[in-house]
Amino acid sequence: MEKKTLGWTNEKISPLILGSWEFGTPSIVDETNAIKVIQKSIELGINAIDTAESYGNGLSETIIGRAIGKFKREDLFIITKVSIDHLRYDDVLRACEGSLRRLNTSYIDLYLVHWPNHYVPIRETAKAMERLFNEGKIRYIGLSNFSLPLLREFREHLSKTDVAANELHYNVLFREVEKEILPYMLRENIPLLAYDALGLGYLIGRKEIRNEYKWYVLAREAYVKNLEPLVDEISSIAKEIDRTPAQIILNWLVSKDNVFAIFNTTKEDHLRENLGSLEWSLRDSDLKRLDEAVKKVVIDYFIR
Repeated sequence: MEKKTLGWTNEKISPLILGSWEFGTPSIVDETNAIKVIQKSIELGINAIDTAESYGNGLSETIIGRAIGKFKREDLFIITKVSIDHLRYDDVLRACEGSLRRLNTSYIDLYLVHWPNHYVPIRETAKAMERLFNEGKIRYIGLSNFSLPLLREFREHLSKTDVAANELHYNVLFREVEKEILPYMLRENIPLLAYDALGLGYLIGRKEIRNEYKWYVLAREAYVKNLEPLVDEISSIAKEIDRTPAQIILNWLVSKDNVFAIFNTTKEDHLRENLGSLEWSLRDSDLKRLDEAVKKVVIDYFIR
């Protein structure tokens, strides 16, 4: 698999990053199967894995720690996150120690602040993160769900390093980041790690409403119907170029400069399918059709 440069860090990682929030939810996937998926992903060329201390209250990190033991640590790029409730100085330090222990590693490649906490000064969190960087416990500092003003403020409080990535909600439907923050990040060579790349499957035709997903904006009956124009267009393009809908929208993301797509899967066949999104490009006409289809979908967070 051809690797992609992670912004100013010059690290070479897979354009697709294995997400793992489902690995912390036993009702979705058991530990044995999760470990198999993680190990097969690595064997097939995925070297970047994204997790967080909040996923299953640490269970996701624990499973990853068990899964990666058979591989050379230096060949992997592990991303995890400190939760919104642990952003005080001492709490950040303790949270990192917990993640290191669960992941069974001596260092974290990229440590992200999962969400901004408006009750904790950014300076306090930034200084704790930089201490971890100085001590070698984390190789790079990153953010997640930080707006442009907060990203700028966080950068101002770092003196020894810079923000290495910002993980944001971005896919073929949700494009709010394209207005301001993505152009800024491209100028500053800060990569965007796009989560919810497949819209939990609803962008590629999923219709079931599962209790585990009830928090998700698209996991509502009204939205499933609302998405049909976009889902149908994605499916039509996929058939024309002998690809799958998942490959279409993952390719749409990873073809962009300095953008990496986080995908979640619990099945090996889906893993292999997702890898088929790499090393080819959508036609200009396909991109225009997707743009037009998105305009037909009304985003209303209060829809029920």
